[in-house]
Amino acid sequence: MRVVDLVLGAAAHAVVGAMTRRRRAGAGDEDDARGDAAVRREREQRLAERSGRTRAERALRAAKLELEAMRATVKSVSGDAREGGGDASGASAVYAMKPCGTFASVFNRRNGTPRQPSLVPLARGRVTLDRRVPSSALEGLEEFTHCWLVYVFHENTDLATALEEDGKTGAADGRKSTVRGKIRVPRLNGEKRGCLATRTPHRPCPIGLSLVEIVRVGDRTLDVAGADLVDGSPVLDVKPYVPYSDCIEAARAPEWVGNNLTDGDGPLAVDEVKFTEEGDAAVRAAWLRRQKSSLYYSADEFIAFVVQALGRDIRSYHQRLNEEASKDVDWRVSLDGVVIVYRQLKNSVQVRGVADAL
Repeated sequence: MRVVDLVLGAAAHAVVGAMTRRRRAGAGDEDDARGDAAVRREREQRLAERSGRTRAERALRAAKLELEAMRATVKSVSGDAREGGGDASGASAVYAMKPCGTFASVFNRRNGTPRQPSLVPLARGRVTLDRRVPSSALEGLEEFTHCWLVYVFHENTDLATALEEDGKTGAADGRKSTVRGKIRVPRLNGEKRGCLATRTPHRPCPIGLSLVEIVRVGDRTLDVAGADLVDGSPVLDVKPYVPYSDCIEAARAPEWVGNNLTDGDGPLAVDEVKFTEEGDAAVRAAWLRRQKSSLYYSADEFIAFVVQALGRDIRSYHQRLNEEASKDVDWRVSLDGVVIVYRQLKNSVQVRGVADAL
């Protein structure tokens, strides 16, 4: 009997121990699940806060621009009334211009937008004319292969400041210029040059000029390729590219700029863009979900565009500084409405999948 009791006691002890371990494991799984849910909630909260800040910054920027436009109008009217015209030198003249159209782009953020036109030939975009501009304004443009787009860098965070005519207080003479004289050049790894000696969007007059390929001229739309404009850019003008006057064969640029695409892109050059198996499948599935609104006709064409867009390092100079620390960082960029997730180590890019948000 004693042996049987010992056996039964050992069996009961084992059963109780197993049940206890299962309860502990279950509790651990529940703790893990609660932890994962907390992480997800925190991340969603951060994304919501970032989105809210972005909307607030854009609203504030729009309000500042409207205020500056009102000030310019009042000053122009009062000046004409006093002097019978504007300043003869034109130094303080203000010219209010209404865009002739708006640009729809595959780049809806500044991050990821090419630094120059034609670097990403598959970068699509569309100019839609403002309703005040007659559709006949586009007639004849289909006879050209390329055109110039003149537009506003509307996503500049310092746009309203750049348009302030009188500057701001703070200098010894009571005024301090709001114009940034020098900027850090990405191709020079952060070395500075005068802003007017670069193609930076942060300029005394934040106006851009891009040469693009004409793909199709519609009734009130102009489809182009090779564009480097951010989505929503106000287009001030469209001018046809005229080879005999616009193409200067003897023109040269400094060595750090390069004189043709075969010169490479210095520290921004990327040797290869590869997709993991999961990344390729995820990108194709993401394109299929938004196929109707995409500017690309197939998943293959969209993937070719992604390869071109990531073919140059789109990270900032500061982000490129520490390669070792960033080798396991999942970078994100929004391309044609799809958030691409990738990793970059030196001159190699690996596309790993897609995400719901930046």
